[in-house]
Amino acid sequence: MVFHKRGSISSKRTSGEEMADVNFKEVSERDAILMWNRDNPEDPFVRKAPSWYNIENWILRTVDGEVVGMAGYTDMGDYVIFGGLKARAKNQPKGGGNWKALLDYRKDKFVGKPKLVGLRSSKVPQGQWVSMNRRAGFQTEDLMGVPEEIVDKFRERYGDDWGIMKNTSWFYPFIRGVL
Repeated sequence: MVFHKRGSISSKRTSGEEMADVNFKEVSERDAILMWNRDNPEDPFVRKAPSWYNIENWILRTVDGEVVGMAGYTDMGDYVIFGGLKARAKNQPKGGGNWKALLDYRKDKFVGKPKLVGLRSSKVPQGQWVSMNRRAGFQTEDLMGVPEEIVDKFRERYGDDWGIMKNTSWFYPFIRGVL
């Protein structure tokens, strides 16, 4: 298990409260679900994905020791499959910004590889979630070396709500107007 120190929660920075202890931790799927459900019993994690969309590795974001978000990935060698994002809502204690921090952390972990994801949201309206991900660089035109048979499975399950992110530099979101 690896911990990475990352900044603070912005509300604490501006309110003068003590800086939050924010970390990222990589764990197994079993541990991720147990830890999320322990710290978020009112919003249990349930993933209903087919076996071909297996996610092996999970990143947790903790704030002051509490799990506030989780995101999964499977490194396939030449490309990466992302899935299983869950984060506390903005109106919850220690909520807000967790999903973006997880997306950035996970994306930055795999610089140099195409990143494939199915886009389905349970909290953000579906059209808005897809649009946000398109602006962030997920597209469907260039397969970037991801095997066609894998892409076909995403097309079948998600219709047009999936994408592959090309290897991007840190300033790509600024160019696209995401941030």
